[in-house]
Amino acid sequence: MHIPQRTCVSCRKKSDKDEFIRICKSQNKPTIDYKKKENSRGLYVCKDINCIEKLKKNKAVQRILKVEVDENFFENLKSALICE
Repeated sequence: MHIPQRTCVSCRKKSDKDEFIRICKSQNKPTIDYKKKENSRGLYVCKDINCIEKLKKNKAVQRILKVEVDENFFENLKSALICE
């Protein structure tokens, strides 16, 4: 079966969809799409702490999803990374 390829917005690495964390826009704020099926604008980031730090530094979530992001979101994202 074909697995869709996606690109990390931080490091530009291309890989299978399952290799990434999906972040989507929900009710005008970013959320982690654990099922990767949310029907909304989204982006993919590697399951790597360095990519998450770069995502925060470059403000890619704000730019791509056009939402405001608070500090708690990135802490939740790091926690999700540890849990996987």
